[in-house]
Amino acid sequence: MANEKNVSKIIKKLGYKPKQHACIVVNYAPDDSFASKLFHFFTLKYYIMQLCEEEIVFLPIQVIFFAGMYPKKEIALRIPYDTLRSIKITEVSKLNYEVTFTTDTDTIRLSVQKKEWSEFRSAGTIATGNSFLNVGVLAAATESWKSINWHRQNLDNTFSLLQNLPQY
Repeated sequence: MANEKNVSKIIKKLGYKPKQHACIVVNYAPDDSFASKLFHFFTLKYYIMQLCEEEIVFLPIQVIFFAGMYPKKEIALRIPYDTLRSIKITEVSKLNYEVTFTTDTDTIRLSVQKKEWSEFRSAGTIATGNSFLNVGVLAAATESWKSINWHRQNLDNTFSLLQNLPQY
């Protein structure tokens, strides 16, 4: 699956300059309505968020799963650093953080699974390549799985880099 080296290779092939250990798994955050939370619960739309030299790049997980290792640049979503007005990281539950980016034109809210439970959740199984839909989750609790879970390993560094980005 998408180990961190493969993600970095894909990002480089798309023409971006990825920062090392600045890559995590995210998805869109639901709003406060029950319908949004229910939709979010059953949706499996995850993105790899990679901090690069000049922008934040988002790559849909399904691109890596189903479209091969070299997607077209048009598939990647990006937020140039010079459009950022604010970045807010909030703990919203025992299981998730919410990262809110305010740009010149939009506000984007993302949900990020905490690292402590990530081996048992989608972020960890995506990052380890353990399996899809958390099958085989008992093996994920071992130290060997934690050592290859780049979402877990990169979360603190990525958040630190985000908080230190210039905001215009």
